Amino acid sequence: MSLNRLYLSAFRNIASADLALAPGVNLFCGANGSGKTSLLEAVHMLASGRSFRSRESRSVIHYEADGLAVFGRLDSGVTLGVERTRDGKGRIRINQSPAESSSQLAACLPLQVINSESFAALDGGPGVRRQLLDWTVFHVEHQFAQHWKTFQIALRQRNALLRRGKISAELLRPWEQQLIRSGILVDELRQSVFSRLRVLFAAALEDLPPEHFSGLEIRYRSGWKQGLDLSQALEESREGDCAQGFTRIGPHRADLRFVLQGQPAHLVLSRGQQKMLVCALRTAMARTLGERQKPIFLVDDLPSELDETNQQLFARWVSSCSEQVLVTGIDPEVTARAWLGLEAPWNTPKLFHVEHGSVSVAPPQSVDEPESPDK
Repeated sequence: MSLNRLYLSAFRNIASADLALAPGVNLFCGANGSGKTSLLEAVHMLASGRSFRSRESRSVIHYEADGLAVFGRLDSGVTLGVERTRDGKGRIRINQSPAESSSQLAACLPLQVINSESFAALDGGPGVRRQLLDWTVFHVEHQFAQHWKTFQIALRQRNALLRRGKISAELLRPWEQQLIRSGILVDELRQSVFSRLRVLFAAALEDLPPEHFSGLEIRYRSGWKQGLDLSQALEESREGDCAQGFTRIGPHRADLRFVLQGQPAHLVLSRGQQKMLVCALRTAMARTLGERQKPIFLVDDLPSELDETNQQLFARWVSSCSEQVLVTGIDPEVTARAWLGLEAPWNTPKLFHVEHGSVSVAPPQSVDEPESPDK
């Protein structure tokens, strides 16, 4: 899957841009503050209805405009469109027809984002890691979204009753039954996808230095006490839930754990090693989707996050699980270097120059054949 065309207007400092993107690597280079990351942000909005830097659409709209628009065309011919206005309104379109929810965009355009915030997966909260697993499950098991939505409805209703204070089991039971039914289905789908993800993640770790990564394990925690089914766990937890005013166990408490030498991996690995572990995880997630649904990678300033050797390894991983990557950087030659040793089309990046919110296509030789100091 790749994005052939990207059009955006009034998106941060970019008044307007209409870009023909290439399969393989697209490089967006320019000085800090020029608008490079805004282009990745716009693609993310096209796939999710929102920016990855802000949940408030108003902060993303160009200061002189009343609204923004992002449109894209996939290589399959599918067209996507998102519009947002300052008053909080907007619309989402797929093939020029209204879409019911942003999840429909996500189903059409799977994305993986690699930026400075992506590397918080190991030492961040369980919610960060749970979202990574659920991204994978959502794209592999299409019934997951409905089961998860049903579970969340039951969870909200149960929590609302618990906040009232002392409440009878009879009043809780209808919502608990729905919570248990949908929660079990959510957990089963997660476990099924996790079993595949774990194998692919282990394969990626084989490319990393064994003296640092040998023995590392990834584990899935369902969100309740091991050895109990969800119904039993909820029964045991009810009294404490009533006292606390919320549901303390269930699939909404699930987590992924990374363990090395019997300890949480982030306590053993260096910061650079943690970054490569996250890159291995995200590319394994992409492989879990299979050949028919390869995601697009959005990579923000990779040279500032990884050294040259690890950039090349990451580039090789991405080329095996994706058909397109959009990469930002300051220096074109440095940003392109990791991709040039790969096979076509990955070794012929398309370069865009970004300056003061203006985007232009640069000649190919400015990446592949930089001028020598003598000229």
